[in-house]
Amino acid sequence: MTTYTVGNDVQALVADIGSYSTKIGYAGDDHPQALYNSTTAAVKAQNQSSSNFAKKPKRDFTLRCVDGANGDGDYDLVNPVDPVTGWLFSPPSKNSANNNASSSLSSNEQSTTAADAWESHELVNSYLQHAFQHSMGLSRGNGEMDTSVDYSHHHPLLMLDKSHTPPALRQRLLEIMFETHNLPSVFFLRDAIAACYAVGRTTATVVDVGYSGTMVTPVYEGFVERSGVLRNNACGARNIEERVLEMMDGLVVSQGGRKRKERMRRRAKEKLELQQQQQQSAVEPSPKKSKRDDKGHFIKEKGITASAITIPDYLMPLYQVRRASYNPRKDPFHAWSRLALAREIKECGLGVAVGPMGYVSSSAAPGEDASADAAAAAGEGGAVINPAAASTNMFLTAAKLPYTLPDGTNVEISTASRCDVVELYFGNDEQNSLYRDNVFDETVQKLEEYSKEVEDFIAEGEDDEDETNNEGGSKGITSSSAAKGDPYSNTSYRGEKSSRYAGSRRNNKKTHYSPNVISTKLYSACLPYLRTEPPNGLLNEGGNVSNMNDNYFHFLTSASPAQMVCDAVYRCDRDQQAKLLGDVVVCGGGACITGASGVVGSSALGGGGTVGGTSLLGDEQAFPDRLREEVEAIVHKHTMGWRVKVTSPNISERAICSWLGGSILGSLGTFQDMWISKQDYEEYGAAIVNRKCP
Repeated sequence: MTTYTVGNDVQALVADIGSYSTKIGYAGDDHPQALYNSTTAAVKAQNQSSSNFAKKPKRDFTLRCVDGANGDGDYDLVNPVDPVTGWLFSPPSKNSANNNASSSLSSNEQSTTAADAWESHELVNSYLQHAFQHSMGLSRGNGEMDTSVDYSHHHPLLMLDKSHTPPALRQRLLEIMFETHNLPSVFFLRDAIAACYAVGRTTATVVDVGYSGTMVTPVYEGFVERSGVLRNNACGARNIEERVLEMMDGLVVSQGGRKRKERMRRRAKEKLELQQQQQQSAVEPSPKKSKRDDKGHFIKEKGITASAITIPDYLMPLYQVRRASYNPRKDPFHAWSRLALAREIKECGLGVAVGPMGYVSSSAAPGEDASADAAAAAGEGGAVINPAAASTNMFLTAAKLPYTLPDGTNVEISTASRCDVVELYFGNDEQNSLYRDNVFDETVQKLEEYSKEVEDFIAEGEDDEDETNNEGGSKGITSSSAAKGDPYSNTSYRGEKSSRYAGSRRNNKKTHYSPNVISTKLYSACLPYLRTEPPNGLLNEGGNVSNMNDNYFHFLTSASPAQMVCDAVYRCDRDQQAKLLGDVVVCGGGACITGASGVVGSSALGGGGTVGGTSLLGDEQAFPDRLREEVEAIVHKHTMGWRVKVTSPNISERAICSWLGGSILGSLGTFQDMWISKQDYEEYGAAIVNRKCP
């Protein structure tokens, strides 16, 4: 096996494609050079023979339409990361993600053409090419930049992936790096291990609060303990943003009222009249003729009435406020624009805040034993004040923070409402527990639908191959030879090594698989990892899973992140548990939430999102400290002597913690003999990634 060594003048590239943002930069730097949104606007092609997308993806779609001045055309939002599994994976869905606006980020809702495994991987190609050409200054001679050499061929790439990614997907990504981008060497690093390296640890329990969910991964001496990996799709930054939207919608209705609608109707009337005057002035003036009725009386022309304009009763994004008629865009783009505004409110410290240990949510559904006064007392947004929190929650009487919406409406946000939003991470009350359970049930249902769709896709692919072979052969590899030369087989390393060149080993030529065969074999290899139940014979006599390392999606849970840390540690060996609890690393953009103490009484945002006066951000370590206290409360119930220590970077580096760990590792001199070189790939095939990158 050959060794690839990076020269002194050549820096390695580090790439992290997340569910919210894509981060690419040079190893050794303290910040990625290319940082852009992973969600992009694209048009899916009806004929997928060459590409899944008919037009080049566009990234500027939040504040403006992507297809003309007032429309989005056939564009839809796509994302290479599947929000259900967290993989770089596209399910072969014909219903386009169940026609749900929240899941439309990974598929086209209006397309009836079945997607295949190439969609996510084609987006990965587009994202890497965009970073190489526009952000990193590396492009081909025939690219958009005027250079004669493709310098990306001289830079090795360190790619971060999830701890529960199936081996077949890693092999497919390795093929893309070498075959499409012609990189000299590649290495795949688990993001949890990279987060440990970022804080100087090799053994820790990593809590990654991402955009689509929270992952808890035990890492022991630089290796992932797969038996303890857990995932909760209900505790993500997107769920927090949706809660902020609900809170702000309630404030718009309760505090905006009739004055808001009247003001916006007058503004809309002025805009429409101005547009009509501009249109009339653009046309050649014609002699004005007075209109008369049948009796000869003059008819007075009716102008635009303010009452005819409908004002939405929700938080309108900036693009909608600028429109004269306040008409929304198509659903995926409208929902994303609202989430972007909620994200801005959250990041400035007004939408969310971490409450102290023992915080009781101020809003709850009225129960049978609730008093009549408590049930009648409505909080902000119509929420009912919880009687149990009325005497203990000091934030109910704290000063409210004013905020100016894009439409000019002034609202006041209470500190208790901001803390209630974050209780989705820590609260064990009935409301938050029920929400997490519902998301868990929806995730299981979607995974079952994925499995059924993959099975149907595989069956259709096998039928098509049989028909093609009966007609006299195909351009790609035949079904019989594909069974012998499966590029994504989960057999032994030696078998995978020989399978890449099946049928043409003597001539020293590669076997080129057709796209249909690659998609079918890739889905076949990923199908066991999509099932939510263990295979037959895996359960023991007591009904428990005998071996958690078997290949199926056993990572899902509906517990809170604190309970997930304890469950993940207890799934590991007894000798490892004390060390894993002794170092808990918190990272991810969803964990960039400050405390509530530093914002009470501070000045608030003005119109347009600028901060006036003192900073609204509270304690940056409020989230890690609250998590530590919650974990200690669970652990010390039965083990008093165990110490729980939570480590987290500052809030400016918490969202890029995994990328920083990859940057540190890629710049070490002792790491240079671990690269997968192009010669290794040519000799051993894509399965080498499962051996050199555990």
